[in-house]
Amino acid sequence: MKNNQIIIAYGLTQEEATAVHRHLISTMGCASKNITIITDPAAIFSLRASEVNLVGVKAHATNQQQWSKLMPVCQYLKANNIKFQIIK
Repeated sequence: MKNNQIIIAYGLTQEEATAVHRHLISTMGCASKNITIITDPAAIFSLRASEVNLVGVKAHATNQQQWSKLMPVCQYLKANNIKFQIIK
């Protein structure tokens, strides 16, 4: 059974991840306990689709589409059917 978790993750500093955490709670009505902050790339590359609903990936603000195609983490997430959101 899929966990109901959103993972704030790749390329974010702890401060950025905390800011996104607060934003998701206020805008999406997510429960704080359902949002996990992970900033370790090794942990991101070990995620499976059954473990996560969404991964936030930091990318350059002006080149989001190109980044989502070129970044190895995005390629990994796509290959494993894990939803991700580019965060500016």
